[in-house]
Amino acid sequence: MSTQPFKGGEINNQQAEAIDALASEDEFKGKSRLSTLVQLPWGRKWGYFRDQLLVRTVVVTAIVCVVVYIMVQVLSPAAPPKLYVAVFDDAISQQEASSLQSEVAKKLNLPEGRKGGVLIDSSFTSDETGISKLQTLLSSNEVDVIIAAPKMYKKLAGFGYLTNLNSSLTASQRTSLSDAFVTLKGFNDSSKSDNPDYDGSGKGKAEPFGITMTGFRHWDDLKSVKDNAIIGIAQDAPNRAEAQKFISFLKE
Repeated sequence: MSTQPFKGGEINNQQAEAIDALASEDEFKGKSRLSTLVQLPWGRKWGYFRDQLLVRTVVVTAIVCVVVYIMVQVLSPAAPPKLYVAVFDDAISQQEASSLQSEVAKKLNLPEGRKGGVLIDSSFTSDETGISKLQTLLSSNEVDVIIAAPKMYKKLAGFGYLTNLNSSLTASQRTSLSDAFVTLKGFNDSSKSDNPDYDGSGKGKAEPFGITMTGFRHWDDLKSVKDNAIIGIAQDAPNRAEAQKFISFLKE
């Protein structure tokens, strides 16, 4: 091991490097880590960066990436469906719902799926879970069309989830489909009663809230469907024009 002369005796190279490091610490004392890194000789930059700045840099970079991702998601949300069809209690099987979805997407010149396309969702059930799911989607203005068997459809109409078809269909549809209209009682706003326990479900005015799909060719052509299913347009449907086209397509 080589030695170097030093006042009071000789020291080896390792001891000399330690002394240099201590001298450097005194030299850069009080300066920022970044400033120190800039002023260090090239041979010592990487070691100093690794020991003093690498972990901090990785952490800061990760935080910045997360913040940017969140901002992109908030400022550029995924496009909602252009046609969302909620189907209750297996009025059509999932397999044939997927097949129908493809046909309708092609007919309307739209992609498939939730992101800006056609979505025929046959996963709704008549229990509390299915009702809650529908309520959530209706409150976010996503559902356009509702299909269900008569008993369930009557219940949904009573909850106020469907529109009066005299105002939500086109004039030509009202003429051609009027014989298939299903008149049901809607929801009576509880604000009309002073009783806090008042339930207005199914106590509203009787109106044409649905259309029986018996004889709808594109519906009847599917093997799994319930032939007595009823279809209607959801309250506050964001894509009413596409909903009207979908009903006409099933009828063709």
